[in-house]
Amino acid sequence: MTLKALISDMTRLEAELSRFEQKFGVKSDDFYRAITSGELDEFDALDEYRMDFVEWLSLYKTWLSLDEKYRQLIARQPIAVQIKTSVLT
Repeated sequence: MTLKALISDMTRLEAELSRFEQKFGVKSDDFYRAITSGELDEFDALDEYRMDFVEWLSLYKTWLSLDEKYRQLIARQPIAVQIKTSVLT
């Protein structure tokens, strides 16, 4: 996967994550910490929230995976070279 494609996928996911952030009033990283620590168990047990939480968690885990790939790729290629490659293609 190219860095440009990776950024495009991350941007798309960020738009989807933003929908949940607006709905529930918290950033995705805070939601992730709360749900993985068990802080949201009482809400997760309610059907009206369960599907949203499952989707939000899945999207955020995917974003985290892409972010890790981004960091690995950017560490191997100087940023100036990446910018030049993106602008010229």
